[in-house]
Amino acid sequence: MKKNIIYNKSATNMSELENESIDMMVTSPPYNINIKYGNDWDKRKIVKSKGSKYKDDLEESEYRLMLSDVFKETKRALKQTGTIFLNLKNRYINKQLLPPFWALDYFQDMFLKNVIIWNFDWGGSTEKRFSSRYEYVFMFTKNNLGFKKYLKALLFSSFNPSISS
Repeated sequence: MKKNIIYNKSATNMSELENESIDMMVTSPPYNINIKYGNDWDKRKIVKSKGSKYKDDLEESEYRLMLSDVFKETKRALKQTGTIFLNLKNRYINKQLLPPFWALDYFQDMFLKNVIIWNFDWGGSTEKRFSSRYEYVFMFTKNNLGFKKYLKALLFSSFNPSISS
């Protein structure tokens, strides 16, 4: 496998990634909130359609099954010293806010090292509640090394082309 390559694939086709070959994975799956990704919007209305890239209004069980497949493939390809950064947002389901903490159930075999709050000042208009200007980024590791040792292992194996793994 080539080093220092950024792959941009979906979990439905990660077969080119060998088992335990990746140092870091970043994923931001669809939110399943019926967003028409790939369109131009103005005042919450589509003004120009580029066509939907994928279905974003799955049944909850179907959505979680899809994510389960993504997470399994991600963990399969991740090295023992590897990290997963998972970006998810709150969803509003049945007139109730659902924070993404349910996703932690899929990573019980890993170590939650950080919960990062990604704060931004754009997007997210709504008439149902206050508009969120943040999303969660969960940082999971396969190995429970001390944080300094873990970061040293990650930085020196991942980003230094002179060091082979």
